[in-house]
Amino acid sequence: MTTPDPQRLEPGSPDEARLFDLLEQPEAWPEDPALQAELADLLELHLALGAHGSALAKDLSPAPRARWTTSWSLAAAATLLVALVPSAFAIRRLQTLRTLAQDTVRLEQLAHKRTQDRAWIAFFQQSTTLLQDFEQNPTLCQKGEEDRRQEREMALALLEASHQLSAQGAPLKEAEIIRASLHTWLSEVAFEDSCLSPERAKELRQWAAAHNLESQSERMERRLRGDGA
Repeated sequence: MTTPDPQRLEPGSPDEARLFDLLEQPEAWPEDPALQAELADLLELHLALGAHGSALAKDLSPAPRARWTTSWSLAAAATLLVALVPSAFAIRRLQTLRTLAQDTVRLEQLAHKRTQDRAWIAFFQQSTTLLQDFEQNPTLCQKGEEDRRQEREMALALLEASHQLSAQGAPLKEAEIIRASLHTWLSEVAFEDSCLSPERAKELRQWAAAHNLESQSERMERRLRGDGA
């Protein structure tokens, strides 16, 4: 329970009276989260006192002819106030505030997960496109080598995305396995020269085909989209 600020809740202070008035009107509680928390804590204290009101009244009763102390008067006033507070409505108000807070956290977590899933889907989609492009006959460099400048730039971008996805974690274990295989192939393409010898380009295509990268990447994209395995 939050410890109230002594200056704000000093007995008899205007702030204390204002808080007590608000307890009787939960529908008028302000939107200030800090003040709402303070009111909720004070309400829980009063409800707890109410649950044991009769025992507290007996324990707090002064001896015959004894002078009532200020502390006893405050405790007795708090116990009496519990009986006056519309507790059922106040409890519903408190539960509503807590439910809203929980819903907000849940929605934020759901939005975060959807953002991560979209990043994984985009990675597999673009990897599939790159693998398909690498199968096409490109223009040639002056020395008769294959001009793979565009594929190399795309592989560099996907390699950076792969690092980020690895750090955030995969939505499925299989997705991480396929990402790791693609990462290896992307590294080979990204760190090659823009102009590849036909022999080296053939090796890269054969490696991708041997590991079935294109079909695995395409299948994982569909699965993450919810289109089936």
